[in-house]
Amino acid sequence: MSMINLHSAVNWRQMVDAGSLRSDLFAAVTGAAIVLPQAIAFASIAGLPPAYGLYSAMITPVVAALCGSSRIVVSGPTTAVSALVFASLAPRYAAGSAEWIGAALALTLLVGAIQLAIGLARLGRFLTFVSAPVINGFSAGAAILIAMSQIGDVLGISMPHLGAVDVFFSQLASSLPDAAPGAMIVAGVTFFTAVILRYCAPGLPGYLVALGIGGAVNWGFGLGTRTVGAIPSIFPTPAVPSVSMADAMSLAQPALAIAIVGLMQSVTVARLYAHRRDETLNGNREIIGQGLSNLVGPFFSAYAGAGSLTRTAVNHEAGARTPLAAVFASCALIAILFLVAPLFSALPIPAMAAVIILVAWRQIGFVDFYRLAKQSRRDAFTFLVTFIAALTVGLEFSVFAGVLLSLALFLNESINAELELTVPDQNRPNHSFHNVRHGGPECPQLLFGRLNGPLYFGVVEKLRQTLRRIERERPGQKDLVLKLTGIGQLDLAGAELLIEEGRRRRARGGRLYLTSRYVPLLEKMRRYGVVDALKDENIFSHRHDAIAAIVPDQLDRNVCASCTARIFFECPTFSEAIGSHTVKRTS
Repeated sequence: MSMINLHSAVNWRQMVDAGSLRSDLFAAVTGAAIVLPQAIAFASIAGLPPAYGLYSAMITPVVAALCGSSRIVVSGPTTAVSALVFASLAPRYAAGSAEWIGAALALTLLVGAIQLAIGLARLGRFLTFVSAPVINGFSAGAAILIAMSQIGDVLGISMPHLGAVDVFFSQLASSLPDAAPGAMIVAGVTFFTAVILRYCAPGLPGYLVALGIGGAVNWGFGLGTRTVGAIPSIFPTPAVPSVSMADAMSLAQPALAIAIVGLMQSVTVARLYAHRRDETLNGNREIIGQGLSNLVGPFFSAYAGAGSLTRTAVNHEAGARTPLAAVFASCALIAILFLVAPLFSALPIPAMAAVIILVAWRQIGFVDFYRLAKQSRRDAFTFLVTFIAALTVGLEFSVFAGVLLSLALFLNESINAELELTVPDQNRPNHSFHNVRHGGPECPQLLFGRLNGPLYFGVVEKLRQTLRRIERERPGQKDLVLKLTGIGQLDLAGAELLIEEGRRRRARGGRLYLTSRYVPLLEKMRRYGVVDALKDENIFSHRHDAIAAIVPDQLDRNVCASCTARIFFECPTFSEAIGSHTVKRTS
């Protein structure tokens, strides 16, 4: 992207006026009401006290909005990133402890550094290797693990950290007799209230109302369930996070997984809404904004965040016009906390657990898997492997497993590039072609093929074997017109195969002809010596041109004299073929 386009992509300040400020303020209040219960829930998913989710919802969106490219994306704590934070720290620290909190901030600092490096190096295009089935499979696995992690709080019993799934359910079964009825009542009331409000009053902040009703039930009936406790401070206290070399080494791998998943979510959301709003988006600039938000956040007690689809959708529907909406939303969140902070000390933990389970349920994506199973077996398989890896091996490993599987399947398809033999379709004018398997007369001397896929070292050996088989099965068709129009990649090994095939056909008394209208491919063939080896007159822009040049002048007229196919407009009449001599080929 040019500097002019980059400037236009991020210079939203020119749009700020009285009308945009009103729209952004209204969107901000709506967004703040949405993020309040979400931030508390996501912090619990990450194993952090609720205050850290609120700090992340205050700091992360401001930095990401002001430094990124999107005018509409709202960043902050998300389900997937929070789950990864928990999975990364659970084997090493006790959830909620001072060591856990310090490690979470150190992990966020590493995530921000990795994301900033990716953006500055302009490596955002490599995020395409993390396909949608990988993200969906990871999200589904994370959602189930999140729900499982909250079962102990719903039942009012102490459960160990998630390990093997079978061990978890075995311990759950043995602990069920100790379940607290009060905790289950509060959790059940909160859960069903949130579900009912979602369908009956979708305009209300359902999670917030459900938490309030759950707290009222706990207080009104004296059920005595555990509560969240007071928020230490509404404003985050600036502090320098401590990161030792040992922490950096042990957290490097999960930091990379969180960085990739966070960027995938953020860039996907940003592209989606840039398209809907007909706005220009600079992907690397957006990545830099996300990296800076996670790099700055830990200095204000904010843990790792990413672009949120839910809050971005709310921001868009509420009429936000500039990134100032995200800034105003943070200010509105602080104002709301001044009013309701005292109530948080009475918020029951079973009520929060119920909301988290509902959030997790919506992330499982049964519909996505069903759609993939119908549309693409490869994508469905990738989803399933990533999902199973998340449940059995670990969330951070599941991301890498899904990426490696996607690459392996892609490479397997790319090395299966097919050389398709074609014949003119007699039912269509202008030399239209179809696969030889569909039948139709063929020229006894001239063979046509179409290469489907790139011509590079990974497919050369298979194509060489295919060409040798064609030689054996079709010895009379010494001339081959090979269509390369559909490929955009050619390397030295592919070029050498073309030169080799041209040499072999010339030795048998035939020729290899190539057709391509793709200028970069023609330049590569010239650079690799293909044009010099085959000669300029053997390379055409279209099969029409190749047929017009080959049939009248290059075919053996003795063979034409006995041929009854006459499949080309350029074929000589019977009398012309009889009265002509065999054309002598030039070397």
